[in-house]
Amino acid sequence: MTNRKPLLWFAMTAAMFAANGAEATVITVANPSFEILPAGGLTVDGCGPGCVYSIDAPIPGWTSAGTFWGQFQPGVQDGNFTYFNSVPDGITVAYMESAGTIEQTVAVVAQAGVTYTLQVDLGFRKDFPDPGTITLLIGSTPVVAIGIPAPFSGNWANYTATYTALATDAGDPISILLSSSGTQGDFDNVRLSDNLVAGVPEPSTLALFGFGLLGLAGMRVLRSKPAAT
Repeated sequence: MTNRKPLLWFAMTAAMFAANGAEATVITVANPSFEILPAGGLTVDGCGPGCVYSIDAPIPGWTSAGTFWGQFQPGVQDGNFTYFNSVPDGITVAYMESAGTIEQTVAVVAQAGVTYTLQVDLGFRKDFPDPGTITLLIGSTPVVAIGIPAPFSGNWANYTATYTALATDAGDPISILLSSSGTQGDFDNVRLSDNLVAGVPEPSTLALFGFGLLGLAGMRVLRSKPAAT
């Protein structure tokens, strides 16, 4: 009798690889964690140990509109937990108030059939609510990121927006839009990726996993078939 255990192992391995093997391709975002400071640094203080910020000073790599926006070091590196318990990446974040925006258009353009994923950490200050909004823009198509809010906690939540480009989106610019409609939005750790591998969209993970299951089913059929006499 043929030993089909190696074949069964191969089918199971193929199914596992199909579910977990493909990884997203990172799209470069300039100054994604806002650690690059404006010329002259952050000049406004008076908010506690290690706490400094800028007001309407250019954020390197980003364009801004509205009033009262900039970069903010809440001071957690010096034990100042008045505003946040931590900062996701580095010691600096971006903030926005008064219905303003912080925006960046990346170097790549949309390709039909490619899925784009934006992730940004949204902060929730301890002292007042943070109605920050994170939007992935494919041309003029907005996709608002969603996550689990944590009001007044001093913590950060990962917000995600995902969009698969249509044929009509091909060649459109891809932009990241951070905005606030009220008190303050705080943002950090901006990440953008697509599902391209060597310039070709990845096959569906679900479809690959299905092939692995078909392989397992085939091994079962062979195993149950009576041997020829």
